[in-house]
Amino acid sequence: MASVLSRLWLWIWQLVPANPILVRVVQGASRRQRHLWIRAVYLTALLAVVLFSLIASMGNASGSLAELAKGASQTFAFGSITQLALMCFLAPAFTAAAITQERDAQTFNILLSTPLSSAQIVLGSLMSRLYFVLVLLLAGVPIFLMTMVYGGVTTSQVLQSLALSGSTAILTGSLAIFIAMVRVGTRGTIFSFYLLIGFYLLSLYVLGRHWNATWIAESPANLAGVKMSWLTPLHPFLALDVSLNRVYAPPYAHLIGRSGFIRYALAYPANAYVIWTTGLSLLLTISSFFFVRRGAKLGEPTLWNSISRRFRRANTDSAKTRQPRHVWANPIAWREAKTHAGGGAALRWAIILGGSIGALVLFVMHVSGSLPAGPVRIWLARLIVVQFAIAIIIATNTAATSMTKEKESKTMDLLLTTPLTSKYILWGKLRGLVSYAAPLLLGPVMFLLLFGIVGLGQDKGTPVIWIEGGIEIAALMIIYTACACVIGLRISLVTKKNVVAVMYSVGLVLTLSGVSWMLGHEIVSNSGGEFGAFFAPFTPFTSIWYLVDVAQLFETPKELAENATATRTAVLVGSLCALGLFSFIVWSVYSGLVRNFDMIVRKQSGGS
Repeated sequence: MASVLSRLWLWIWQLVPANPILVRVVQGASRRQRHLWIRAVYLTALLAVVLFSLIASMGNASGSLAELAKGASQTFAFGSITQLALMCFLAPAFTAAAITQERDAQTFNILLSTPLSSAQIVLGSLMSRLYFVLVLLLAGVPIFLMTMVYGGVTTSQVLQSLALSGSTAILTGSLAIFIAMVRVGTRGTIFSFYLLIGFYLLSLYVLGRHWNATWIAESPANLAGVKMSWLTPLHPFLALDVSLNRVYAPPYAHLIGRSGFIRYALAYPANAYVIWTTGLSLLLTISSFFFVRRGAKLGEPTLWNSISRRFRRANTDSAKTRQPRHVWANPIAWREAKTHAGGGAALRWAIILGGSIGALVLFVMHVSGSLPAGPVRIWLARLIVVQFAIAIIIATNTAATSMTKEKESKTMDLLLTTPLTSKYILWGKLRGLVSYAAPLLLGPVMFLLLFGIVGLGQDKGTPVIWIEGGIEIAALMIIYTACACVIGLRISLVTKKNVVAVMYSVGLVLTLSGVSWMLGHEIVSNSGGEFGAFFAPFTPFTSIWYLVDVAQLFETPKELAENATATRTAVLVGSLCALGLFSFIVWSVYSGLVRNFDMIVRKQSGGS
C-alpha cells in the first residue's frame, strides 16, 4: 500500500509541481522584461481605474459615512469589471501562445519525442501560462482592499470577484489549450478564439440586461427596473452584477417548481458560474490529452483528406477559367482588401447579413407601428455596438498580421526589392485594411440613414435618429477602425511573429476600448444634455451608444424635444472635433511608421 501511495504521489508531483515545462517557463519567462512590463501595465491600468473612480466619487460626496461607503462601492465595481475584462483577454492570450509558439518555432514535434506524457505536456503548457495570469490576479488584491476602508464593500464581494475572474481565466485558458491542440494554426486559432469570446460576452450581456423576456419573474427589480436574467449563471459579467448588488438574485425559497440545481444556480449565480466553469475546464483539459500526438499525424492520408483531394481535382478546370481580377491603382491596398486575411469571406458575410437582418427587423417593426421609437433606439444601439466590436476585432487582427505574414512567408524580402517606397507600402496597407473592414459597418449605417429619412417626414415627437446622425456615426466608426488598424499595423511592423502581434494588438485595442468606454460613459452620463452630447463622440462605444439613443442624455422626451436644436449642434461639433483628433492620431502614427520603416523592417530582414 505504501508503495502504491508513493508511486501515486510521485506521479502527481511530476505531473504538476515538478513538471519540466512548468518549471522551465516559470523560471525563464519570469525574468523577461516583457512580462515585467505586462504586470506593470496591468496593475497601472487597474490602479488608474480605481483611483479615478475613487477621486470622482469622493469629490461628489458630502462627507457622511453613507456617501463614502457608496463611493467605495462604486469604485470597487469599476475595478472588478476592469479586472474581469482583463482576465478574459490575458488568459487565452498566454495559453494559446503556449502551443502556437511551439508550432511556429518547429519545436512541438521535438517536444513529442521526449519521455513527457500527453498529460504533462498539456498541464505544463496550461499551468505555466495560467501561473502568470493568476499571479496578476493576486497582485491586484491590495488595490481592492483599499476600497474596504470606507465600508460599502464586503469580504464576500471581494472573494466572489476574485473567484469569477479566476474561474474565467481558467476556463478561457483551458479552452484555448483545447483549441490549440485540436486545430493546427497560429493566427487563425488566436483570432477565432478572441472573436468567439467577444461575441459570447457581448451578445449574452445585451440579452440578459435589456431583453425582459429573459428576466426571472421572482427576481426583485433594481432602481432602473431591471431584473436578473436566467442567463446570469452562464455569464461572468452578469454574475458579477449580482455580486455587486447592481442586480438582485431571486431568493431560493421563491423559486418553487424548479429543480434543486436550477434553484441553486438562479439563487446563487456567482457560485454556480464558478462551479460549472471549473468542471468544464477540467473536462476540456482532460480531452486535450487525446489530441496531443494526433496533431503529429496530420500529414498522413485519411478518409477526409482523400475526399477533399478528389473534390479539389474536380474543381481544377473551373479554377483555370477564373475571370481576371481588376487590381486597384495601389496593388498593396488591393491585396490587403481582397485576400481575406482576417477570417475569410464567409465570416464577413455572416456578420454583414446578421447585422443587416437585425436592423431590417427593427425597421419593419417601427414603420408598421408595432415598435415605438424608444425601444427601437435601445435595440439599434445594442446591435450596432455588438457589430462594431466584432468589426474592430477583425480589423485589428488583420492589421496585426499584415506585416508579420510577409516576414513569416519570406515575401518581405521580395517586397523590399521592388521600387515601392515605404510610404507607398504603408499607405497601401492602411487603406486596404480599412477597405477590408468597412463593409462590416455597411448594414448598420444603411439602416441608420433609412431611419433618418423616415424621421424627416415625421411631424410629431423625436425621430429614431436624425438624418445627420447616421452620417456622423458612419464617419466616427470609420476613423475608429482606421485607428485600430494603424495600431495593429505598428505592432505588426516591430514584431516578427503572428501570435505575438495578434496578442499585443488585440489586447491593446480591447484594453483601450474598455477603459475609454468606462471613463467616457461616466463622463457623458454625469454631464447629460448638450454637454454629454458633445463629449459622446470622443470614445468609440459611447459615440454609438449615445448618438443612436440620444434620449438617454435627457430625463424626459419632452426635455429632449425642447433642446433638440442645441443637442444636434453639440453632436455635430463634438463629432467634428473627435474626427479631427483621431485623424491626427492616425496620421501621427502613420508618419512615424514611414520614418522608421527602413530601419525596422530592413534590419529585421537582414537579421533573419
